[in-house]
Amino acid sequence: MVLTIVADDLTGACDTGTLFAGDAPVPVTVWPAAPPAAAVRVVDTESRVATGAVAAARVASAPALAPAARYFKKIDSTLRGHVGLEIDALMRATASGSALVCPAFPAQGRVVVERVLLIDGTPVAETLLAGDPAFSVAASSSVVDVLRPHVNRPLAWIPLDQVRAGVERLAARLGRLSGTVTVADAENDDDLDALVDAALASNPEPLLVGAAGLARALAARLGLLADKVGLPPGGRWLVVAGSRHPASRAQVRAARDAGLRVVAAPEEETSDQRGVARGLAAEAHDLLAREAFDGVAVTGGETALALCETLGADGIDLLGAPQPGLALGHLRGSAHPGLPILTKAGGFGEPDLFVSLLTPALADRRVS
Repeated sequence: MVLTIVADDLTGACDTGTLFAGDAPVPVTVWPAAPPAAAVRVVDTESRVATGAVAAARVASAPALAPAARYFKKIDSTLRGHVGLEIDALMRATASGSALVCPAFPAQGRVVVERVLLIDGTPVAETLLAGDPAFSVAASSSVVDVLRPHVNRPLAWIPLDQVRAGVERLAARLGRLSGTVTVADAENDDDLDALVDAALASNPEPLLVGAAGLARALAARLGLLADKVGLPPGGRWLVVAGSRHPASRAQVRAARDAGLRVVAAPEEETSDQRGVARGLAAEAHDLLAREAFDGVAVTGGETALALCETLGADGIDLLGAPQPGLALGHLRGSAHPGLPILTKAGGFGEPDLFVSLLTPALADRRVS
């Protein structure tokens, strides 16, 4: 059975698609390119910062680019982007009567309780992310409230006690909610496993909508969950950091202190994020032409996209996740074919994330 994942930015496409690489690499392509044939493939519509009309149109066209028997709508675990519009567009395009929505990603401290999305215990609208121009709504942390203005379907909610009532009862509940867009609570991976099991057992089966947390549960249920993968040994890595999130800035400082080669966005804010991403990609391109690197680690979806475009890549073949929220793959069709690439969204991770991942490889290189 072919599965198509529809994502709205490249790092999200990668961190979700890579979970399904247990049997074979998972190809990711960026709009408007169609992915190659595969059991699981990912279409990045690059619609997070597009207008609502453009986002809906691209998502509605995704099934024609990558026809499948089953679809998964990847949304941001912090509700950035046109979440409601894109869910509605994909439901229409795939003739899905129902959808089950849960953006929880417990491995990164993101859970849904009483319909509210919490990040490390704080409602998302009360965090720094609420200032992001791509954030769906600054006034509410309720997933239901975020969806309500944009979803032309009845909305429903499944609280934690019903999520934990057993798969049979939960599947029956989903069956009774046919015709709705249902938001479900989830605090841990067991909750997400229960939601996926119930969704696949319900009739009709709803469109699954979530972040890497729900995707991990689906990959496991389908027998496609990739094992944790390690980085290639003895490699010299180039870090290209476009995200200005405080977590990414701390990771950049630690990486530089550890002797890693880093190309990073300036600390000062700018409205021209795309221009900054292209500048970083051009600098990385020049470094790759002059020096020998065995891999590139990139943060931020816009920066990852600019890097792929600058290097002439037509996609990424995903191999697995070294850690939750990360994705390891190879560039496809670029001037550096097979170059390992590690992608990460900007807003998570400890300051030593790159140091702990990449300095062992750097040390191996120095010894050799």
